[in-house]
Amino acid sequence: MQIFLLRHGETRWNHEGRCQGSSDIELNETGQRQASEVAAHLSRRRIDAVYSSDLRRARETAEIVGGPHEVAVRVEPDLRELDHGEMEGLTFVEVRERFGGLIEQWRTRPVGVELPGGERLLDVDRRVWSALNRIVEGHDDGDTIVVVSHSFPILSTLCRISGTPLDQYRTFHLKPCELSHVSFTRSEGWAIREAVADPVRVCE
Repeated sequence: MQIFLLRHGETRWNHEGRCQGSSDIELNETGQRQASEVAAHLSRRRIDAVYSSDLRRARETAEIVGGPHEVAVRVEPDLRELDHGEMEGLTFVEVRERFGGLIEQWRTRPVGVELPGGERLLDVDRRVWSALNRIVEGHDDGDTIVVVSHSFPILSTLCRISGTPLDQYRTFHLKPCELSHVSFTRSEGWAIREAVADPVRVCE
């Protein structure tokens, strides 16, 4: 089973450098164009299913990508982004000004940090991993699936599959509308086929 993990396209808040989290922000024109480019790239493949977070920026991306295949988007709420709580809508400069101590903790050991009014990265990891395993259980090994989600859900998944400690999620990098290619078989489990990582780390 081939699974393409796709981060949603750019939004106005991405462009402005604001924390989005669970805020329901739509794609901007750049994000729509990015999604169309991914749709064109994947149009050469057979796509059996497209799944998406319930947040609008992910659903819009998924609908564009699924369009050439006439595949209806299946919404999975557990694929949504880390809830940033009180940080949502703030620029990254404002976050550093207001939550400096917490950001220092996040830089060294993010797993256990609970964002004020939000979630822990560990909670995101658990719910997204559960959702992905539910998804693959509903498909045959020969299927090809696109899963449209967000930065932290995909980064945590790549950590899971590669055996990278979640505290080291920065090993991997995701730009808006960037694809990560993983696979799953019932006999061998999960594997990374292609993901953007630091030059010192190669994922087969």
